Amino acid sequence: MYRDLHNALALVSNNISSLISNDDFPESVRPACLASAVRSYPVRGGKRLRPALLLWADGVLGGEPEQALYAGCAVELFHTWTLVHDDIIDEDDFRRGQPTTHIEIASFAENAYEKSSSFNEKYGRDMAILCGDIQQAWAMNMLLKSREKGVKDSLISDLMLRFQEVNKCLISGEALDVEFPMRNLSGITKEEVKEMISGKTSCLLKFAVQCGGAIALGKADFEEGSLATLGAFAEELGIAFQLRDDYLGIFGSVEKFGKPIGSDFQEGKPTFLYLDAMELLPDSGKKRLQALTGLPEYTEENIRELRTLLQESGAEARTLQEIAHLTEKAHSRLMHLPENKYRKLLEDLLSYLLERTV
Repeated sequence: MYRDLHNALALVSNNISSLISNDDFPESVRPACLASAVRSYPVRGGKRLRPALLLWADGVLGGEPEQALYAGCAVELFHTWTLVHDDIIDEDDFRRGQPTTHIEIASFAENAYEKSSSFNEKYGRDMAILCGDIQQAWAMNMLLKSREKGVKDSLISDLMLRFQEVNKCLISGEALDVEFPMRNLSGITKEEVKEMISGKTSCLLKFAVQCGGAIALGKADFEEGSLATLGAFAEELGIAFQLRDDYLGIFGSVEKFGKPIGSDFQEGKPTFLYLDAMELLPDSGKKRLQALTGLPEYTEENIRELRTLLQESGAEARTLQEIAHLTEKAHSRLMHLPENKYRKLLEDLLSYLLERTV
């Protein structure tokens, strides 16, 4: 059904991977284990969704996506450093089926140095933080290289300034996500969760499409015309994408989803599913849902019971309705853009992301 989309994504991935793999920015990084870590996530691949959004947004507004390739690399590298730091915060051991950066470096230290496991683990975390910092600098360097593709310095300057705002927005979103489990979940509202998602997920997607559109138009009027339309599309896409992710986090399968089912409940995260259930359930159901939140581990019976509470309360249906509503709004934004093959790719990507099971 999505053959053309997957072929187009594969082409984007190949082009972005080639530029990143052959870029010389990390070569002067020391020590060598840090230089290797800086390259690790970027060359593992991944979906390359953000570069695809950027390149196709350039194309839909009449630009030549080739001109936006370095900008595409920039948003991918920017996304990468957030993953490295996120894995430290979440204490995750694996990313894309391979050890996370802090685990990878700790394993290196175990073989290279005569230190205790606690020293090696700290070394891994410390170096991973520095790795993410360098990847952020690498992203900025890539964006500056856009001048080699004919992008004017004045536009690059405008995009760099916008990138700094994205930095603040994204880190604020992550900080809110980290703060939520520290608070009483009953005091957290859906508007606060939406603000967190807007920062943590939507703001980089929004920058990607607006950056691509700005390169096509040669100007960065983000709050006007087609760039504003692209931004609204990405905002709604980002929130819907995260809600779908939260849904799969309890109703998906571990084989397809790639991480433990029920982890949001284990971490005490105030997802829309949780908040809606707490609003809709009777008192007995609320108490049971609270009792099933924050467990050290989840059995199949625990997962079945959680699913039943979410389904019978109507929380599952409400979340799916919200995803459908946001998807429809995002699609309507695209209808205001020129009709061409790139708009079709954006339409297909929207549908694919919000129907996915992984």
